[in-house]
Amino acid sequence: MDIPSYHRPKQIQVKEIERLKLENFVTDESGKRPVMISVVMPTFNKHSKEYNRTVMNIINKLGSLIDDGVIDEVVIAEGSRTEEEKPDFEYMEFLLACAIKASRTFEREVEFVRSLPEGKQRALQGRYDFSFRILNQLDPELHRIYLNHRILNEKELEVLKRGKGANLWFSVPVTYGDIICFIDSDIVSFKKHYIKGLCRPILQGWYSGGEVGDDYSSTLFTKATYIRRHKSNSGFTLGGRLSRLFGIPMFNVLAKYGIFNGLDSISYPFSGECAITRRKLNELQFSNGYDIEISILCQLWKNHGMEKISQYDLGIFSHIPGDEKHVDDMLREISMALFYWIRRYGFEDRIKDLKTLLDEYEKTALKMLDVYEKVAEEIPRITYGEDNKELDRERILRYKKIVEEGYELSKREKPKLLKPWSEVKKQMDSQVGYSYQSLKSVLQNRVNKFTSNTILSYIRIYVDMSSEIIGKFT
Repeated sequence: MDIPSYHRPKQIQVKEIERLKLENFVTDESGKRPVMISVVMPTFNKHSKEYNRTVMNIINKLGSLIDDGVIDEVVIAEGSRTEEEKPDFEYMEFLLACAIKASRTFEREVEFVRSLPEGKQRALQGRYDFSFRILNQLDPELHRIYLNHRILNEKELEVLKRGKGANLWFSVPVTYGDIICFIDSDIVSFKKHYIKGLCRPILQGWYSGGEVGDDYSSTLFTKATYIRRHKSNSGFTLGGRLSRLFGIPMFNVLAKYGIFNGLDSISYPFSGECAITRRKLNELQFSNGYDIEISILCQLWKNHGMEKISQYDLGIFSHIPGDEKHVDDMLREISMALFYWIRRYGFEDRIKDLKTLLDEYEKTALKMLDVYEKVAEEIPRITYGEDNKELDRERILRYKKIVEEGYELSKREKPKLLKPWSEVKKQMDSQVGYSYQSLKSVLQNRVNKFTSNTILSYIRIYVDMSSEIIGKFT
């Protein structure tokens, strides 16, 4: 039974990541080049100054990582919208102003585009790759590309105008990295070592082949683990309700049934922070629901087993938590997806009686509360006493009923799964005179144009005005 334990993360030096990137290489059509790392962060204007300050802090750290050469680009997957369901350009001004303040590299890029005719022309043609780029989920020109190439139809596009999973899915072909690192935008405790620690296992396992497509890593996927800390009336208590009270105990019970053996060793199943090689990312079916993390885990387990999955301990972790109803809604969708994958992979017959499974889940989850109490005792400024345990007991009983609802839902519904990019690649490569690489270039060009137009059209994005813009939102 694997429970997250408290470990102070060791410092990861910038030079170590830089060395790993330069020592390893990728061979593409133009020859050998160093390994590239892209970071993707979904954002959404919640009209909350706390959230905006959190986003600004994350962008500050990412800007420093770009300047240090640890990462090569940041793609902000933006889903904000106005009341008219149009892209929220004011919020994108804020995001770009944060990036200008955070990164000397990006600041120089913006100055080049704004001040020189050559830079402006390249940017407006989509031929300028900014280190910070914005992909907008509501961009009609982006949608037109998908429609013209018959990758999506009008009905599918309408659905994909909303949802974190769709936003992440749109980001895959527009990134340049060989390693893609996904992070949430509500991480209050965000530190630079999060990115370095998630990418390092993949870089350490990298094999640089001499031919195009020969490169790979012995570690395909790194999942974040941590102790989630929430504010309480008396200070801080343990957070992470879904992982602590559902994910960990449920995977422990399923392992006894011979279902998803090994996933019980994942000590924080629903963390949104991860890094993955591009090749394996292309094989995955993203979900546009709350189940995106569990759906990715189940697919990786099926396709590659546990030996190619690594975990990195972020230490003490804080984010902006949702309320109880939001968490209940998440659990309903997550449990529905879990039973979908159990059926899809042929494990349904191993569950002879749902009531017995749920009773075992309840017993296991309740037993873990004493363990969490001991974990909390090791961590400075975190309490987990009888009041906290009683609240968690109530949650476990409620979660048990919600999981049963998820099971019934799974009989008539399935997760909102999107096409794997490997399938899109086959579709594009089968067309005469066209290829997936051509599609990627068009999509990357569009994101470059969108970012450039936002910088050039909204004249308040000047370096000397960035503090004023940030102040309005924070």
